[in-house]
Amino acid sequence: YTKTQNLNDKSKGVYFEAVMLRWLKGRKFNVSKTTYDGYMYNVNNGILPYFRQYDPLISELKPSHLEAYYNAMLERGLSPNTVWRHHANIRMALDEAVYNELIASNPAERARVPKKETFMVSPYSQEECRDLLKVIKGSEIELIVMIALSYGLRRSEILGLRWKSVNFAEDTILINHSIVNVLDSGNLIREGRDMLKKKSSFRTLPLLDLIKAYLMQERFRQYKGESPNPEAYIFINKKGVVMNPAYVSKEFKRILKEHKLREIRFHDLRHSCANLLITSRTPLIEVQQWLGHSSIMTTADIYSHLAYETKLQSAETIKKI
Repeated sequence: YTKTQNLNDKSKGVYFEAVMLRWLKGRKFNVSKTTYDGYMYNVNNGILPYFRQYDPLISELKPSHLEAYYNAMLERGLSPNTVWRHHANIRMALDEAVYNELIASNPAERARVPKKETFMVSPYSQEECRDLLKVIKGSEIELIVMIALSYGLRRSEILGLRWKSVNFAEDTILINHSIVNVLDSGNLIREGRDMLKKKSSFRTLPLLDLIKAYLMQERFRQYKGESPNPEAYIFINKKGVVMNPAYVSKEFKRILKEHKLREIRFHDLRHSCANLLITSRTPLIEVQQWLGHSSIMTTADIYSHLAYETKLQSAETIKKI
């Protein structure tokens, strides 16, 4: 019986592989391409190759079978957080099978999953940010780094900035587009998207004077006083094509190493922006809105440990009272 069976025909039972593949097919037009690529990678490179050894029917699946898979992935070298993502894919596919009355209950709900690793951000301090701005001066990614530190934008959001995103008259900058690397027929390509991660990611921010001055210099460098193409991307390479996200991260890492600065990821500039705001006692709700988090709980979860300095200030206030 083929494992890509017609699931309306349940006469011989339903294969787990068929359920996973149908779930994956149904996700294609319901999630972003990046998310779908992640699902497809997990299914085709982990879940299906492992379970093809046994060709189980979903009626045969037990929590212990799933736990054995999770342990096998850990032994292969996957992190607990990655195994959690595999578990989430399996759980969603089996939830769909329950909904379609192919099985009575979802064994993934009872399976024990490896404990997630808690990621603690390690942002730059004010002093480290100043050192970075000194060494980045004159580099190809200077303005990109300045925007990351000033606005806490994601790499994809910075590269997604177009000239129409910047209103020099009203001093605003609109965040509503992104550039990401995606797989297309096995090839990695750059793709622009108007749909950002979440609705909260769409935001209009004030254009800081220093950033405005740098952007005006960049506009003149590219267009020599002519009006820019509104649809054109601001950050382009020597070929006039929008910069590769991977190149930005690689160049950032190279500069840190060359100048012996503490190594952080490019994304940690976003966390560094949050750190600058929080240690200056900016209300958490304002930090949330500046960064474009979907809820204040997200901001609190990520940056709760950064607020210790503000707790010390609060302690001083209590002592004075």
